[in-house]
Amino acid sequence: MTDPGVALPDDFFKEVQQIFRQTPALLVGSGFSCGYGLPGMGALGAHLEAKVGPGLMSAEAQALWAKSLPAVHDNLEAGLNMIPQGVAGREEIVAAIRDETAKLILAATEKAEREILALNAAELAPVRLLKMLFSGAPQNSECISVITTNYDTLIELFCDLAELALDTGFVGHRRRKPRGSALFQTQYSRSWAPEKRGGMQIDHRPCKTIRLHKPHGSISWLATEHGPIEVLNADSVAARAIVVPGPSKYQDALVNVLFDSMRTEMNSVITAASALLCLGFGFNDDHLQGVIRGRLNAGMPMVLLTRGKTPSIEQVLKTYPHVVGVFSDGTGAEIHWRGTIMRASSPLWQLDDFLKTFLE
Repeated sequence: MTDPGVALPDDFFKEVQQIFRQTPALLVGSGFSCGYGLPGMGALGAHLEAKVGPGLMSAEAQALWAKSLPAVHDNLEAGLNMIPQGVAGREEIVAAIRDETAKLILAATEKAEREILALNAAELAPVRLLKMLFSGAPQNSECISVITTNYDTLIELFCDLAELALDTGFVGHRRRKPRGSALFQTQYSRSWAPEKRGGMQIDHRPCKTIRLHKPHGSISWLATEHGPIEVLNADSVAARAIVVPGPSKYQDALVNVLFDSMRTEMNSVITAASALLCLGFGFNDDHLQGVIRGRLNAGMPMVLLTRGKTPSIEQVLKTYPHVVGVFSDGTGAEIHWRGTIMRASSPLWQLDDFLKTFLE
């Protein structure tokens, strides 16, 4: 194991390793993708400020957007939430926000994926983590559950680089459609096995997959007249099926069958999870935060790795001292464990250092 630079308690190492032996569900937030050059909320807000206004056609939308800009500049999502439903010009603004958000994420994802593909896949921390979770899960497990609030396709790429079977809830080849209300299904392998009395019989066993839940949608999901589809084609001019920050976030999730099904599946994952590993997640999503808090109330173990602490994270640490939190502290790390704060000279909040120190 890599020396973390300070003598962390043996019980801390044992607790982290025990959590991983439980095969935690994985929750990936925007901080993870920001590490690969994807824009955060600040950069997205600046992009929308610059691009949405010039693209609006109606006078109503232009006036509404101009009125909203000061609040959007101060806080993107809070500002967008001040745009009232039903007011003239609102739908045009929502469409423009969705279009410009998708354009920005598409371009940034393409650049990030080119840079990732130029690296040695076996050395990449997300690849090592996914392989570790996959191989460490019980033999009869149906899946490794991954939830991401991000629109990008970095998790999909890391699954490919890890050579692990991925299930996104869609089926097909060129125009992949959602399975329906039950988005995810157990995959089985078929083989011949010896019988007790001699001879052979067909044996069906679950084949583990990575089940990827994207409650806010994806840049690979297209909105079509026949419903959302998944197409791995960055050049498509079709609107992307994503839940944008602000005025349509929960409305989309409630009225769209796909988003409603994805959210239901996601809730089931968190409810059933024996433990949770959060990467770059700020606990700013009201719905997810509520479901997770319910499980934390029941004592579910959780490890949180991210650069900085949001006010929501501070509240989680205060309310649930059993949560393990690892954050940036200069060139080192600040570690919250059992109501105490420890410091390490190594950046253990970064996934690569964390894996090498505690698990590899």
